[in-house]
Amino acid sequence: MRNDNIKFRDIFWNTIGTVTYAMISLLLSVVVIRMCGKIEGGIFSFGFSTLAHLAYIVAYFGIRPMHIVDIRYRYSFSDYLKFSIKSSIVALCAGTIYILFMYGTGNYTLFKFLILLVLIMHGTLDGLSDCYESEYQRVNRLYMCGQSLFFRIIAFLIALIVTLHLTNNLLLSEIVSLVVEIVFFYFFNISRSKNIFKTAKLDGANDKSRNIMIEALPLFLITFLDMFIFTQAKFAIDINLGNAYSGFYNLLFMPTNVIYLVMTLFMKPLLTPLSNAYHTDKAEYNKILFNTFLLSLAIALIFIVGTILLGNIYLNLIGIVTNGEYIQIGTAIVYNSFKLEFIVLLTVIIGGCFYTICTPMYFAIIIEDKQRYLLIIYGIIAVLSVYISREFVVSSGIIGAAISFVVSMFLLFVGVIAVKALTK
Repeated sequence: MRNDNIKFRDIFWNTIGTVTYAMISLLLSVVVIRMCGKIEGGIFSFGFSTLAHLAYIVAYFGIRPMHIVDIRYRYSFSDYLKFSIKSSIVALCAGTIYILFMYGTGNYTLFKFLILLVLIMHGTLDGLSDCYESEYQRVNRLYMCGQSLFFRIIAFLIALIVTLHLTNNLLLSEIVSLVVEIVFFYFFNISRSKNIFKTAKLDGANDKSRNIMIEALPLFLITFLDMFIFTQAKFAIDINLGNAYSGFYNLLFMPTNVIYLVMTLFMKPLLTPLSNAYHTDKAEYNKILFNTFLLSLAIALIFIVGTILLGNIYLNLIGIVTNGEYIQIGTAIVYNSFKLEFIVLLTVIIGGCFYTICTPMYFAIIIEDKQRYLLIIYGIIAVLSVYISREFVVSSGIIGAAISFVVSMFLLFVGVIAVKALTK
């Protein structure tokens, strides 16, 4: 009975944490758009869902799968933490250099630069927090991982909304919410983990960061290229269409983020048993992988059918909760046809479904140590996605962005399945 209670606690908090993380981007974008208008809302949506997430990817460095299955402690927690601090600094510097370049070339205003800078800091903190959350999972405290994620993100949300309501100043609200999030990060990670993790002492002796980097580099490059491809349509809109269009597209794109995070919700607890089965029982490994693949198909079909049935309701809600901020720009983008607006939503959902279906195979390739083949495929698709996204966005606006996204996701799907099938 005790084991059942522990398992339920793990599932409950992991679910709560992941679902909260999935919904927070939509909720915050809607709140900021409603309170600050479509221009500032568009800047926030792009920064929070795209730049901050890429900063998170760099800070996290794709290490979670490697970290949580390291049950023989080839690397201690302090080894992972030292490396995570360094990768977080790199993430912050890289993000700052990008937005500084955009500001210097006249693409960003000073206000946009500062807004995005704070959001990059938030994404970097996410990546550093992932190191602690991975260790919680490694020591079989998955519920603490979920709690850390849930309370830290909720604190950020509440602080942003309250400060924005009191001051109507987006930049100040972001700074306050980041400070509050840092406090919660300290409590739920640094302070709480002291008596749980085997080693948490940071010292300069025997630094294994270089070893971790060499081992994790292929995985990081794949993870980064994966998200780079996933976000190219958003970058193309930001550069070629502007802030208001970014906000509009991000609202239509939010359900796709939910698909990805729902799949992640199911994949997280399966990574350790899947990895163990691969090394001990190939029949069990194939069974878990096949069932997970069927699950991804089911999730994809549910979202496609749900969009067909409820898509127009979602689009109406966007108009209502944003005080109609995007009614005029929306009709301009879709040539005064609500039907085409629905097609944009359905198209990005289909793209997200391609991504979801190949997710189990993606993790299987990593577990089977065949990521070098995946890296080649991802590199090719990344180059193609930049060209495809720019051309489609310039020629067809938001509809072109949706089409470029689904094309990129289909190429990703084909590439992952091909690698899995051809490298047995």
